[in-house]
Amino acid sequence: MNIITRVALDDGMSHFIFVAYTLAVATVAIAPFAYFLEKNKRPAMTCAIFWQIFALALCGTTLFQNLYFAGLEYTSATFATATTNLIPVVTFLMATTFRIEKVDIRSKYGQAKVVGTIVCVGGAMLMTFYTGPVLIGLSGVLHNTWILGALMLFASCLFWSGWLTFQAPVVQKYPAEFSLTAIMMLQGTVQCALVAVCFEPKASAWKLKWDIQLFSIVYSGVLCFAFAFFVQTYSIRLKGPIFAAMFNPTSTILVAILEPLILHVKYRLGSLLGTILIIAGLYSVLWGKANDGDNFVANTETQKATDGSNNNTSDCNIGIKEPLLENEAT
Repeated sequence: MNIITRVALDDGMSHFIFVAYTLAVATVAIAPFAYFLEKNKRPAMTCAIFWQIFALALCGTTLFQNLYFAGLEYTSATFATATTNLIPVVTFLMATTFRIEKVDIRSKYGQAKVVGTIVCVGGAMLMTFYTGPVLIGLSGVLHNTWILGALMLFASCLFWSGWLTFQAPVVQKYPAEFSLTAIMMLQGTVQCALVAVCFEPKASAWKLKWDIQLFSIVYSGVLCFAFAFFVQTYSIRLKGPIFAAMFNPTSTILVAILEPLILHVKYRLGSLLGTILIIAGLYSVLWGKANDGDNFVANTETQKATDGSNNNTSDCNIGIKEPLLENEAT
């Protein structure tokens, strides 16, 4: 998606209009599934749930998407994809802050989470402030826009992590993934359309042709927005917010290979080293979370077994000590 979108943006399309159109396509794509598949099991919509979904749409679509694609326009597709690897780490920090996740700093798994977080932050700073020699490519983005684009991408990671973290309790209250995604897409469409009109008021900027711009909107709207949002919402309900963001490194590797070949963009040493650090730190956090969760389950089951054993012993002792014969004699 990042490479196709970058081509559309280089072709002169505004990222504000791109996001608004893409969300509209995503809404149309997901709405029939929400209506027919969840018609009989869709929970009642309350005012509190409506505004919670509105806040999720503001974080996960309006703020995240506009900042992300603005950062993509100012940097490169590889850099933008690499920054998304920070999302699980930022999500972990938010979940820990709000006590959705727990960290035992005395265990090696808890230490792996902390060290991985520090390594990810270090990799992000390296990618932003150190360029290094060119490894692949012939042309690239000017350095004076690079830092601005990087800051926008990091800000988008914060909003996406907030979306992942705070969506978990909303999904529990409204367990209809298709309907939740459709409502979120619709609200995001309205929000992003208002933002786009403010920045791009001319009607000529909204005209579409049968070219790469239209293709990128349809492709991103159906696959990368509607389908991806539904899968992530479903994963969050089953596995939690961190698991939903753990597969980002695969897209980073693919984009890093394809972008220099298709767009002829410079790929520098700083980006390579920063990407390696971010991915290494990410999997350190995920390894610590996975094993820490297994230990928690094992300890819980052991504690339950111990408590059950104590309860059984207590019951046996009560049965033995009860003076049944004396009561009969009396």
